[in-house]
Amino acid sequence: MTAATTHVPVPSPAPAVAEGRLSVALRAISVIAHRDLLRQVKRPGVLFSQAVQIVFFVLVYAVGFDGMIPSVGSVPFSAYVFPGIIAIQVVSIGVASGQSYAWDREYGVLRELLVAPVPRICLPLGKVAAGAGMVSVQSVVMLAFSPLMGVHLTAGRFVAAAGCYALTATVFSVIGLCLATVITRVQTLQATVQLAMFPMLFLSGSVFSARDAPGWLALIMHLNPMTYAVDLARGTLLGGGELLVWWADLAALGGILAVVLVLLRVRSGR
Repeated sequence: MTAATTHVPVPSPAPAVAEGRLSVALRAISVIAHRDLLRQVKRPGVLFSQAVQIVFFVLVYAVGFDGMIPSVGSVPFSAYVFPGIIAIQVVSIGVASGQSYAWDREYGVLRELLVAPVPRICLPLGKVAAGAGMVSVQSVVMLAFSPLMGVHLTAGRFVAAAGCYALTATVFSVIGLCLATVITRVQTLQATVQLAMFPMLFLSGSVFSARDAPGWLALIMHLNPMTYAVDLARGTLLGGGELLVWWADLAALGGILAVVLVLLRVRSGR
């Protein structure tokens, strides 16, 4: 009589392999982000120049113009422009992270990491994590001064505003990285960023309302992705946006982030 053959199920190695690749990718992202954060912390001159830029914007727009433009609707002008001032700082540093990536790819450690056995997308994502993390901390520090600008926040609005600026930092860091993958020459990338930066910053509703702009200018402002970040931040800090409701601004930023992440994945290779 033939003994029954017992079939022992053999577990599929696919989940373990996938988990191993994911852990390698996450470790690579964390290593690159940690290195970039350490480099930023060890360059106090850069942090000081960023602080001076913030003070300049506050003095010029929030204080200097406050005497000429007492209010926008029922909101003091200093309070009205304060969300835009933080957004200008967040977007400027976020887009500039692409230049750091291009420089490291051309002359720095990324030349060696490009041949490492990790997905290429990990390299720019590590830069995004470091840049967005640093800018998010800066935005929280700036939010602490909101009572001086006439913006009185509850704890809930403070947390919501911090999350808003963290999302903005992530979106525009990815945009900066996408530019760095499309424009490979460092000098050309720097010129392109400088050319695009000021129209994007000042045609976003950060210092004046899109509702008061001429029709053709309002159309350009609606095509500017920063417009939705400023509108979301202003709605969070002041209790109501000017262009869209908060969930529409959030959906617009989420859609932009999805598109640029796909572009970054395609441009960064495997």
